[in-house]
Amino acid sequence: MKSILRPVLLLTAAISLTMTLPAFAEEQPRPELDLAADAQRSQSDPPVIPHAVKPNLDGEGCNACHLNGVKGAPPTSHPERLNCTSCHVQGEVKPARKSGKGKKK
Repeated sequence: MKSILRPVLLLTAAISLTMTLPAFAEEQPRPELDLAADAQRSQSDPPVIPHAVKPNLDGEGCNACHLNGVKGAPPTSHPERLNCTSCHVQGEVKPARKSGKGKKK
């Protein structure tokens, strides 16, 4: 039993050390969280939202369309960022067109 215990303890210690080494490495910014790089890829600065946005709307509401490109919305590259208006700004919003459907003449 003692002959097996020593190698198992050494292996456990070695694995523990290799798992803690990344914690001491210099942290590199993850590309998906690089705000400066995202801003440089934008077509305008700051990026413009071309439709009406409610002031209290959070990113979950935006992700309803922008997560998968519903209704032609451009899919977001950063769905984890839920404070959209911290970077994006409201652009010119055209008044809604009246469809005239359902009205009697």
